[in-house]
Amino acid sequence: MDITLLRTFSSTRRIKTGTWSRLQPVFLNGVSPCMDACPASIDMPRIYGLFLEGKEKEAALSLLAFNPFPSITGRVCPHFCQEKCNRKELDEPVQIRALERYLGDLILEEGIFPPKELFHGPPVAVVGSGPAGLAAAWYLALGGMEVVLFEKEEVAGGILAWGIPSFRLEREVVQGNIRRLEEIGVTIVTSSPVTPQEMEKLKREFQGVIVAPGLTRARELPVEGREYTFRGLDLLKAYNLEGKLPSGERAVVVGGGNVAVDVARVLVREGRRVTLVCVEPKEEMPAIPEEIQDAVKEGVVVRDSTGLEEVLVQDGRVIGVRVGSVRIVGEEDRFKEVEFVDQSREELPCDLVILAVGQEAQESWAGSGLTIAGDFLTGPSSVVQAIASGRDAALAFNAELRGESFSGVEESLWQRNHREIITFQDLNPFYLEPAPPVEVKDKESALKEAQRCFSCGYCNACGNCWIFCPDVAIILESEPRLDKDHCKGCGICATECPRGVIYMREKG
Repeated sequence: MDITLLRTFSSTRRIKTGTWSRLQPVFLNGVSPCMDACPASIDMPRIYGLFLEGKEKEAALSLLAFNPFPSITGRVCPHFCQEKCNRKELDEPVQIRALERYLGDLILEEGIFPPKELFHGPPVAVVGSGPAGLAAAWYLALGGMEVVLFEKEEVAGGILAWGIPSFRLEREVVQGNIRRLEEIGVTIVTSSPVTPQEMEKLKREFQGVIVAPGLTRARELPVEGREYTFRGLDLLKAYNLEGKLPSGERAVVVGGGNVAVDVARVLVREGRRVTLVCVEPKEEMPAIPEEIQDAVKEGVVVRDSTGLEEVLVQDGRVIGVRVGSVRIVGEEDRFKEVEFVDQSREELPCDLVILAVGQEAQESWAGSGLTIAGDFLTGPSSVVQAIASGRDAALAFNAELRGESFSGVEESLWQRNHREIITFQDLNPFYLEPAPPVEVKDKESALKEAQRCFSCGYCNACGNCWIFCPDVAIILESEPRLDKDHCKGCGICATECPRGVIYMREKG
Protein backbone atom coordinates (compact mmCIF):
# COMPACT_ATOMS: atom_id res chain seq x y z
CA MET A 1 0.00 0.00 0.00
CA ASP A 2 1.24 3.45 -0.85
CA ILE A 3 1.82 5.12 2.55
CA THR A 4 0.97 8.51 1.08
CA LEU A 5 -2.65 7.35 0.89
CA LEU A 6 -2.76 7.36 4.75
CA ARG A 7 -1.52 10.91 5.07
CA THR A 8 -3.74 13.94 5.32
CA PHE A 9 -2.94 17.60 5.61
CA SER A 10 -6.54 18.67 6.37
CA SER A 11 -8.20 19.03 9.77
CA THR A 12 -9.05 15.82 11.61
CA ARG A 13 -12.25 17.48 12.88
CA ARG A 14 -14.03 15.79 9.99
CA ILE A 15 -13.53 12.46 11.76
CA LYS A 16 -16.47 11.93 14.12
CA THR A 17 -14.60 10.28 16.98
CA GLY A 18 -17.57 10.79 19.29
CA THR A 19 -19.07 7.61 17.92
CA TRP A 20 -16.24 5.61 19.49
CA SER A 21 -17.41 6.07 23.07
CA ARG A 22 -20.02 4.46 25.28
CA LEU A 23 -19.90 7.22 27.90
CA GLN A 24 -20.04 10.97 27.66
CA PRO A 25 -19.80 13.78 30.21
CA VAL A 26 -22.82 15.76 31.33
CA PHE A 27 -22.69 19.10 33.16
CA LEU A 28 -25.03 19.13 36.14
CA ASN A 29 -25.09 21.88 38.74
CA GLY A 30 -25.93 20.58 42.20
CA VAL A 31 -26.71 22.14 45.57
CA SER A 32 -23.95 23.41 47.83
CA PRO A 33 -24.32 22.57 51.53
CA CYS A 34 -24.53 26.27 52.44
CA MET A 35 -27.61 26.67 50.23
CA ASP A 36 -29.21 23.60 51.73
CA ALA A 37 -28.55 24.80 55.31
CA CYS A 38 -29.76 28.37 54.75
CA PRO A 39 -33.39 28.90 55.87
CA ALA A 40 -33.73 31.49 53.10
CA SER A 41 -32.16 29.10 50.52
CA ILE A 42 -29.74 31.80 49.37
CA ASP A 43 -27.66 30.78 46.34
CA MET A 44 -24.28 31.84 47.68
CA PRO A 45 -22.07 30.31 44.92
CA ARG A 46 -23.94 32.14 42.17
CA ILE A 47 -23.90 35.43 44.08
CA TYR A 48 -20.16 35.17 44.74
CA GLY A 49 -19.56 34.24 41.10
CA LEU A 50 -21.26 37.44 39.93
CA PHE A 51 -19.39 39.47 42.54
CA LEU A 52 -16.02 38.06 41.46
CA GLU A 53 -16.83 38.82 37.82
CA GLY A 54 -17.16 42.48 38.76
CA LYS A 55 -20.96 42.40 38.56
CA GLU A 56 -21.51 43.90 41.98
CA LYS A 57 -25.03 45.18 41.33
CA GLU A 58 -26.12 41.89 39.77
CA ALA A 59 -24.77 40.04 42.82
CA ALA A 60 -26.74 42.37 45.10
CA LEU A 61 -29.94 41.89 43.11
CA SER A 62 -29.49 38.12 43.17
CA LEU A 63 -29.17 38.30 46.96
CA LEU A 64 -32.30 40.46 47.21
CA ALA A 65 -34.28 37.83 45.34
CA PHE A 66 -33.84 35.57 48.38
CA ASN A 67 -33.51 38.03 51.25
CA PRO A 68 -34.63 41.68 51.22
CA PHE A 69 -32.67 42.60 54.36
CA PRO A 70 -29.10 41.25 54.07
CA SER A 71 -27.70 44.21 56.02
CA ILE A 72 -29.74 42.90 58.98
CA THR A 73 -29.11 39.19 58.65
CA GLY A 74 -25.45 39.94 57.94
CA ARG A 75 -25.30 41.16 61.53
CA VAL A 76 -27.59 38.85 63.52
CA CYS A 77 -27.94 35.61 61.56
CA PRO A 78 -26.73 32.42 63.31
CA HIS A 79 -25.11 31.59 59.93
CA PHE A 80 -26.30 28.00 59.61
CA CYS A 81 -24.64 28.15 56.18
CA GLN A 82 -21.12 28.61 57.56
CA GLU A 83 -21.53 25.59 59.82
CA LYS A 84 -22.03 23.41 56.73
CA CYS A 85 -19.47 25.07 54.44
CA ASN A 86 -17.27 22.44 52.77
CA ARG A 87 -14.25 24.68 53.20
CA LYS A 88 -14.11 23.80 56.91
CA GLU A 89 -12.81 20.39 55.83
CA LEU A 90 -9.69 22.12 54.48
CA ASP A 91 -9.19 25.08 56.83
CA GLU A 92 -11.97 27.46 57.90
CA PRO A 93 -15.44 28.16 56.46
CA VAL A 94 -16.05 31.07 54.14
CA GLN A 95 -17.20 34.07 56.20
CA ILE A 96 -20.62 34.08 54.57
CA ARG A 97 -22.29 36.35 57.12
CA ALA A 98 -19.59 38.99 56.71
CA LEU A 99 -19.97 38.92 52.92
CA GLU A 100 -23.74 39.19 53.29
CA ARG A 101 -23.25 42.18 55.54
CA TYR A 102 -20.94 43.83 52.99
CA LEU A 103 -23.43 43.37 50.13
CA GLY A 104 -26.33 44.39 52.38
CA ASP A 105 -24.61 47.63 53.36
CA LEU A 106 -23.80 48.25 49.68
CA ILE A 107 -27.50 47.83 48.87
CA LEU A 108 -28.40 50.46 51.46
CA GLU A 109 -25.66 52.88 50.42
CA GLU A 110 -26.23 52.57 46.67
CA GLY A 111 -30.02 52.37 46.87
CA ILE A 112 -30.21 49.12 44.89
CA PHE A 113 -33.79 47.96 44.29
CA PRO A 114 -35.18 45.08 42.25
CA PRO A 115 -37.61 46.10 39.49
CA LYS A 116 -41.20 46.45 40.65
CA GLU A 117 -43.85 44.64 38.63
CA LEU A 118 -46.29 46.77 36.67
CA PHE A 119 -49.13 44.49 37.77
CA HIS A 120 -51.70 46.58 39.66
CA GLY A 121 -52.80 44.25 42.40
CA PRO A 122 -55.46 44.73 45.04
CA PRO A 123 -54.92 46.30 48.47
CA VAL A 124 -53.32 43.84 50.90
CA ALA A 125 -52.81 44.18 54.64
CA VAL A 126 -49.91 42.83 56.66
CA VAL A 127 -50.31 42.67 60.43
CA GLY A 128 -47.06 42.90 62.37
CA SER A 129 -43.85 44.62 61.29
CA GLY A 130 -41.30 42.17 62.64
CA PRO A 131 -38.94 40.44 60.18
CA ALA A 132 -41.69 38.19 58.77
CA GLY A 133 -44.13 41.07 58.28
CA LEU A 134 -41.51 43.32 56.73
CA ALA A 135 -40.48 40.57 54.30
CA ALA A 136 -44.08 39.84 53.36
CA ALA A 137 -44.76 43.54 52.71
CA TRP A 138 -41.59 43.84 50.60
CA TYR A 139 -42.42 40.98 48.23
CA LEU A 140 -46.10 41.91 48.01
CA ALA A 141 -45.19 45.46 47.02
CA LEU A 142 -42.62 44.31 44.48
CA GLY A 143 -45.34 42.10 43.02
CA GLY A 144 -47.45 45.18 42.33
CA MET A 145 -49.73 45.08 45.37
CA GLU A 146 -50.93 48.08 47.35
CA VAL A 147 -49.66 47.17 50.81
CA VAL A 148 -50.58 48.58 54.22
CA LEU A 149 -48.47 47.34 57.14
CA PHE A 150 -49.97 47.59 60.64
CA GLU A 151 -47.77 47.74 63.75
CA LYS A 152 -49.05 48.00 67.34
CA GLU A 153 -45.92 49.74 68.69
CA GLU A 154 -44.96 53.34 68.06
CA VAL A 155 -42.03 52.23 65.91
CA ALA A 156 -41.92 49.69 63.11
CA GLY A 157 -39.56 46.76 63.05
CA GLY A 158 -40.83 44.52 65.82
CA ILE A 159 -38.08 42.50 67.46
CA LEU A 160 -35.56 44.18 65.14
CA ALA A 161 -36.38 47.60 66.59
CA TRP A 162 -36.74 46.77 70.27
CA GLY A 163 -35.63 43.18 70.88
CA ILE A 164 -32.01 43.22 69.69
CA PRO A 165 -29.46 45.55 71.34
CA SER A 166 -27.94 48.23 69.13
CA PHE A 167 -24.42 46.85 69.66
CA ARG A 168 -25.57 43.84 67.65
CA LEU A 169 -27.95 45.58 65.25
CA GLU A 170 -27.62 49.32 64.80
CA ARG A 171 -30.90 51.25 64.84
CA GLU A 172 -29.98 53.15 61.67
CA VAL A 173 -29.67 49.84 59.78
CA VAL A 174 -33.19 48.83 60.81
CA GLN A 175 -34.54 52.27 59.98
CA GLY A 176 -32.76 52.26 56.63
CA ASN A 177 -34.43 49.00 55.66
CA ILE A 178 -37.85 50.26 56.77
CA ARG A 179 -37.39 53.39 54.65
CA ARG A 180 -36.74 51.14 51.65
CA LEU A 181 -40.17 49.56 52.17
CA GLU A 182 -41.76 52.99 52.07
CA GLU A 183 -39.79 53.82 48.92
CA ILE A 184 -41.35 50.89 47.08
CA GLY A 185 -44.82 51.99 48.15
CA VAL A 186 -45.60 50.23 51.44
CA THR A 187 -47.75 52.30 53.80
CA ILE A 188 -46.67 51.71 57.41
CA VAL A 189 -49.21 52.48 60.13
CA THR A 190 -47.76 52.40 63.66
CA SER A 191 -49.58 52.50 67.02
CA SER A 192 -52.29 50.38 65.37
CA PRO A 193 -52.80 47.03 67.11
CA VAL A 194 -54.98 44.54 65.27
CA THR A 195 -56.63 41.72 67.23
CA PRO A 196 -58.21 38.52 65.90
CA GLN A 197 -61.60 40.02 66.79
CA GLU A 198 -61.01 42.93 64.40
CA MET A 199 -60.07 40.75 61.49
CA GLU A 200 -63.48 40.73 59.82
CA LYS A 201 -63.28 44.47 59.37
CA LEU A 202 -59.81 44.16 57.87
CA LYS A 203 -61.03 41.47 55.47
CA ARG A 204 -63.69 43.82 54.16
CA GLU A 205 -61.16 46.56 53.50
CA PHE A 206 -58.43 44.41 51.95
CA GLN A 207 -58.55 41.58 49.46
CA GLY A 208 -55.79 39.74 51.28
CA VAL A 209 -54.38 39.70 54.80
CA ILE A 210 -51.09 38.21 56.01
CA VAL A 211 -50.66 37.98 59.76
CA ALA A 212 -47.17 37.96 61.28
CA PRO A 213 -47.81 38.60 64.99
CA GLY A 214 -44.63 37.03 66.28
CA LEU A 215 -44.13 35.60 69.75
CA THR A 216 -43.83 38.70 71.89
CA ARG A 217 -44.94 37.52 75.31
CA ALA A 218 -42.36 36.00 77.64
CA ARG A 219 -43.15 32.55 78.99
CA GLU A 220 -43.52 31.90 82.69
CA LEU A 221 -41.27 29.62 84.70
CA PRO A 222 -43.25 27.82 87.43
CA VAL A 223 -40.94 28.49 90.36
CA GLU A 224 -41.61 30.05 93.73
CA GLY A 225 -40.91 33.78 93.80
CA ARG A 226 -41.38 34.30 90.05
CA GLU A 227 -43.62 37.33 90.71
CA TYR A 228 -40.49 39.20 91.82
CA THR A 229 -38.69 38.64 88.54
CA PHE A 230 -38.51 40.58 85.27
CA ARG A 231 -39.04 39.20 81.78
CA GLY A 232 -36.22 39.29 79.24
CA LEU A 233 -38.26 40.62 76.31
CA ASP A 234 -39.85 43.32 78.46
CA LEU A 235 -36.43 44.40 79.70
CA LEU A 236 -35.03 44.62 76.16
CA LYS A 237 -38.04 46.60 74.95
CA ALA A 238 -37.79 49.12 77.80
CA TYR A 239 -34.04 49.43 77.30
CA ASN A 240 -34.06 49.74 73.51
CA LEU A 241 -37.04 52.10 73.25
CA GLU A 242 -36.69 54.16 76.43
CA GLY A 243 -33.20 53.49 77.80
CA LYS A 244 -34.65 52.10 81.04
CA LEU A 245 -33.33 49.21 83.15
CA PRO A 246 -34.52 47.81 86.49
CA SER A 247 -32.39 48.51 89.52
CA GLY A 248 -30.02 45.89 90.90
CA GLU A 249 -26.27 45.43 90.87
CA ARG A 250 -26.06 41.63 90.93
CA ALA A 251 -28.23 40.01 88.29
CA VAL A 252 -29.11 36.42 87.45
CA VAL A 253 -30.44 35.84 83.95
CA VAL A 254 -32.24 32.53 83.44
CA GLY A 255 -32.21 31.06 79.92
CA GLY A 256 -29.84 29.90 77.20
CA GLY A 257 -31.23 31.53 74.07
CA ASN A 258 -30.44 34.75 72.25
CA VAL A 259 -32.79 36.82 74.40
CA ALA A 260 -31.08 35.64 77.58
CA VAL A 261 -27.62 36.34 76.20
CA ASP A 262 -28.69 39.76 74.89
CA VAL A 263 -30.10 40.66 78.31
CA ALA A 264 -26.92 39.49 80.03
CA ARG A 265 -24.74 41.53 77.69
CA VAL A 266 -26.88 44.66 78.10
CA LEU A 267 -26.62 44.41 81.89
CA VAL A 268 -22.89 43.69 82.02
CA ARG A 269 -22.22 46.60 79.68
CA GLU A 270 -24.15 48.79 82.11
CA GLY A 271 -21.82 47.81 84.93
CA ARG A 272 -23.87 45.04 86.54
CA ARG A 273 -22.42 41.75 87.76
CA VAL A 274 -24.21 39.08 85.76
CA THR A 275 -24.58 35.31 86.03
CA LEU A 276 -26.43 33.47 83.27
CA VAL A 277 -28.08 30.23 84.37
CA CYS A 278 -29.29 27.77 81.73
CA VAL A 279 -30.45 24.15 81.74
CA GLU A 280 -28.59 23.24 78.56
CA PRO A 281 -24.95 22.15 78.46
CA LYS A 282 -22.89 25.02 77.03
CA GLU A 283 -22.42 23.31 73.66
CA GLU A 284 -26.20 22.87 73.31
CA MET A 285 -27.25 26.41 74.23
CA PRO A 286 -29.57 27.72 71.48
CA ALA A 287 -27.97 31.17 71.45
CA ILE A 288 -25.51 32.06 68.69
CA PRO A 289 -22.12 30.67 69.81
CA GLU A 290 -20.24 33.88 68.99
CA GLU A 291 -22.66 35.87 71.15
CA ILE A 292 -22.06 33.51 74.07
CA GLN A 293 -18.31 33.90 73.63
CA ASP A 294 -18.65 37.70 73.51
CA ALA A 295 -20.79 37.65 76.65
CA VAL A 296 -18.12 35.67 78.51
CA LYS A 297 -15.39 38.06 77.30
CA GLU A 298 -17.44 40.98 78.58
CA GLY A 299 -17.71 39.43 82.03
CA VAL A 300 -20.89 37.32 82.07
CA VAL A 301 -20.51 34.14 84.16
CA VAL A 302 -22.27 31.21 82.47
CA ARG A 303 -23.62 28.39 84.65
CA ASP A 304 -24.75 25.72 82.21
CA SER A 305 -26.65 22.49 83.03
CA THR A 306 -28.11 24.42 85.96
CA GLY A 307 -31.77 24.84 86.84
CA LEU A 308 -33.59 27.47 88.88
CA GLU A 309 -35.55 26.01 91.79
CA GLU A 310 -36.60 29.14 93.68
CA VAL A 311 -36.24 32.90 93.75
CA LEU A 312 -35.29 33.88 97.29
CA VAL A 313 -37.18 36.89 98.62
CA GLN A 314 -36.88 38.75 101.91
CA ASP A 315 -39.01 41.72 102.97
CA GLY A 316 -40.42 41.99 99.48
CA ARG A 317 -37.13 42.13 97.65
CA VAL A 318 -34.96 39.59 95.87
CA ILE A 319 -31.90 38.42 97.79
CA GLY A 320 -30.83 35.45 95.68
CA VAL A 321 -31.77 32.30 93.78
CA ARG A 322 -31.56 28.62 94.66
CA VAL A 323 -30.17 26.49 91.82
CA GLY A 324 -28.95 22.97 91.21
CA SER A 325 -27.43 20.75 88.56
CA VAL A 326 -29.99 19.40 86.08
CA ARG A 327 -30.26 17.24 83.01
CA ILE A 328 -32.76 17.60 80.19
CA VAL A 329 -35.18 14.65 80.04
CA GLY A 330 -37.57 15.85 77.36
CA GLU A 331 -39.31 18.72 75.65
CA GLU A 332 -42.98 19.60 75.41
CA ASP A 333 -44.48 22.54 73.54
CA ARG A 334 -40.94 23.87 72.92
CA PHE A 335 -40.27 23.91 76.67
CA LYS A 336 -37.35 21.95 78.11
CA GLU A 337 -38.27 19.38 80.76
CA VAL A 338 -35.49 18.88 83.30
CA GLU A 339 -34.79 17.00 86.48
CA PHE A 340 -32.27 17.76 89.21
CA VAL A 341 -29.46 15.23 89.22
CA ASP A 342 -29.10 15.18 93.03
CA GLN A 343 -30.33 16.82 96.23
CA SER A 344 -27.56 19.39 96.52
CA ARG A 345 -28.50 23.03 95.95
CA GLU A 346 -26.59 26.27 95.80
CA GLU A 347 -27.70 29.78 96.67
CA LEU A 348 -26.49 32.59 94.42
CA PRO A 349 -26.79 36.06 95.99
CA CYS A 350 -28.43 38.62 93.69
CA ASP A 351 -30.89 41.49 93.75
CA LEU A 352 -32.25 41.19 90.20
CA VAL A 353 -33.61 38.12 88.38
CA ILE A 354 -34.60 38.10 84.71
CA LEU A 355 -36.40 35.16 83.15
CA ALA A 356 -35.74 34.58 79.45
CA VAL A 357 -36.99 31.03 78.93
CA GLY A 358 -38.96 31.38 75.72
CA GLN A 359 -41.75 33.33 74.10
CA GLU A 360 -45.36 32.76 73.16
CA ALA A 361 -48.06 34.62 71.28
CA GLN A 362 -49.98 37.46 72.86
CA GLU A 363 -53.19 36.21 71.22
CA SER A 364 -54.34 33.11 69.41
CA TRP A 365 -54.74 33.31 65.64
CA ALA A 366 -55.31 29.58 65.25
CA GLY A 367 -58.28 28.66 63.11
CA SER A 368 -58.59 32.19 61.71
CA GLY A 369 -58.34 31.01 58.12
CA LEU A 370 -55.75 33.70 57.45
CA THR A 371 -52.30 33.41 55.94
CA ILE A 372 -49.91 33.34 58.90
CA ALA A 373 -46.16 33.85 58.73
CA GLY A 374 -43.23 34.06 61.11
CA ASP A 375 -42.67 32.68 64.58
CA PHE A 376 -46.37 32.20 65.30
CA LEU A 377 -46.36 29.63 62.52
CA THR A 378 -42.91 28.09 62.94
CA GLY A 379 -42.26 28.54 66.64
CA PRO A 380 -39.34 30.56 68.06
CA SER A 381 -36.75 30.91 65.34
CA SER A 382 -34.07 33.18 63.97
CA VAL A 383 -34.53 36.44 62.08
CA VAL A 384 -33.63 34.79 58.78
CA GLN A 385 -36.17 32.00 59.32
CA ALA A 386 -38.88 34.59 59.99
CA ILE A 387 -37.87 36.51 56.86
CA ALA A 388 -38.08 33.35 54.76
CA SER A 389 -41.52 32.57 56.17
CA GLY A 390 -42.84 36.05 55.37
CA ARG A 391 -41.29 35.97 51.92
CA ASP A 392 -42.85 32.62 51.04
CA ALA A 393 -46.27 33.71 52.29
CA ALA A 394 -46.13 36.78 50.05
CA LEU A 395 -44.85 34.92 46.98
CA ALA A 396 -47.53 32.26 47.42
CA PHE A 397 -50.19 34.99 47.65
CA ASN A 398 -48.81 36.70 44.53
CA ALA A 399 -48.90 33.41 42.61
CA GLU A 400 -52.41 32.53 43.76
CA LEU A 401 -53.72 35.92 42.68
CA ARG A 402 -52.38 35.26 39.17
CA GLY A 403 -53.71 31.71 39.05
CA GLU A 404 -50.19 30.31 39.24
CA SER A 405 -48.55 27.87 41.62
CA PHE A 406 -45.68 28.64 43.95
CA SER A 407 -43.47 25.70 44.82
CA GLY A 408 -40.77 27.62 46.67
CA VAL A 409 -37.77 29.77 45.87
CA GLU A 410 -35.68 26.68 45.27
CA GLU A 411 -37.79 25.76 42.25
CA SER A 412 -38.10 29.30 40.96
CA LEU A 413 -34.64 30.74 41.69
CA TRP A 414 -32.10 27.93 42.03
CA GLN A 415 -30.39 27.37 38.70
CA ARG A 416 -29.70 23.74 39.47
CA ASN A 417 -30.08 20.57 37.43
CA HIS A 418 -30.50 18.29 40.43
CA ARG A 419 -30.84 18.43 44.20
CA GLU A 420 -27.85 16.34 45.17
CA ILE A 421 -25.90 18.08 47.94
CA ILE A 422 -22.23 18.31 47.04
CA THR A 423 -19.89 17.09 49.76
CA PHE A 424 -16.21 17.79 50.21
CA GLN A 425 -15.50 14.29 48.84
CA ASP A 426 -17.21 15.28 45.56
CA LEU A 427 -14.63 18.04 44.96
CA ASN A 428 -11.17 17.67 43.45
CA PRO A 429 -8.80 18.38 46.37
CA PHE A 430 -5.81 18.97 44.07
CA TYR A 431 -7.17 22.45 43.27
CA LEU A 432 -8.18 23.37 46.82
CA GLU A 433 -5.39 25.37 48.40
CA PRO A 434 -5.43 26.49 52.03
CA ALA A 435 -6.23 30.17 52.48
CA PRO A 436 -6.96 31.80 55.83
CA PRO A 437 -10.19 33.78 56.17
CA VAL A 438 -10.06 37.51 55.48
CA GLU A 439 -11.69 40.10 57.71
CA VAL A 440 -14.24 41.78 55.46
CA LYS A 441 -13.88 45.54 55.73
CA ASP A 442 -14.18 46.85 52.17
CA LYS A 443 -14.59 45.73 48.58
CA GLU A 444 -11.02 44.46 48.26
CA SER A 445 -11.22 42.26 51.36
CA ALA A 446 -14.73 41.12 50.41
CA LEU A 447 -13.45 39.95 47.02
CA LYS A 448 -10.58 38.08 48.67
CA GLU A 449 -12.97 36.31 51.02
CA ALA A 450 -15.39 35.49 48.18
CA GLN A 451 -12.48 33.89 46.31
CA ARG A 452 -12.22 31.34 49.13
CA CYS A 453 -15.60 29.89 48.11
CA PHE A 454 -15.19 26.51 46.41
CA SER A 455 -18.36 27.12 44.35
CA CYS A 456 -19.44 23.62 45.34
CA GLY A 457 -21.59 21.97 42.71
CA TYR A 458 -21.87 25.14 40.66
CA CYS A 459 -19.90 25.66 37.45
CA ASN A 460 -18.10 28.99 37.42
CA ALA A 461 -16.48 28.42 34.02
CA CYS A 462 -13.00 27.91 35.46
CA GLY A 463 -11.92 26.29 32.18
CA ASN A 464 -10.30 23.14 33.58
CA CYS A 465 -12.40 20.83 31.43
CA TRP A 466 -11.49 22.85 28.33
CA ILE A 467 -7.79 22.90 29.19
CA PHE A 468 -7.47 19.17 29.84
CA CYS A 469 -9.72 17.75 27.13
CA PRO A 470 -7.36 15.85 24.76
CA ASP A 471 -9.89 16.00 21.92
CA VAL A 472 -10.77 19.69 22.21
CA ALA A 473 -14.35 18.51 22.67
CA ILE A 474 -15.25 21.14 25.25
CA ILE A 475 -16.56 24.45 23.98
CA LEU A 476 -16.08 27.13 26.62
CA GLU A 477 -18.32 30.17 26.39
CA SER A 478 -20.20 31.62 29.37
CA GLU A 479 -20.40 27.98 30.44
CA PRO A 480 -18.91 24.80 28.99
CA ARG A 481 -20.70 22.82 26.29
CA LEU A 482 -19.88 19.40 24.90
CA ASP A 483 -18.98 18.72 21.29
CA LYS A 484 -20.63 15.30 21.14
CA ASP A 485 -19.24 14.57 17.67
CA HIS A 486 -15.67 14.46 18.98
CA CYS A 487 -15.88 13.46 22.67
CA LYS A 488 -14.40 9.97 23.16
CA GLY A 489 -15.73 9.70 26.70
CA CYS A 490 -12.31 9.47 28.35
CA GLY A 491 -13.59 11.13 31.55
CA ILE A 492 -10.57 13.40 32.09
CA CYS A 493 -12.85 16.43 32.33
CA ALA A 494 -14.89 14.83 35.11
CA THR A 495 -11.74 13.86 36.99
CA GLU A 496 -10.23 17.32 36.75
CA CYS A 497 -13.40 19.29 37.59
CA PRO A 498 -12.73 21.06 40.91
CA ARG A 499 -16.41 21.52 41.75
CA GLY A 500 -18.06 18.17 41.12
CA VAL A 501 -20.33 19.29 38.29
CA ILE A 502 -19.25 16.87 35.52
CA TYR A 503 -20.61 13.32 35.52
CA MET A 504 -19.94 10.45 33.13
CA ARG A 505 -23.16 8.92 31.83
CA GLU A 506 -24.15 6.20 29.40
CA LYS A 507 -25.15 7.56 26.04
CA GLY A 508 -28.86 7.42 25.48
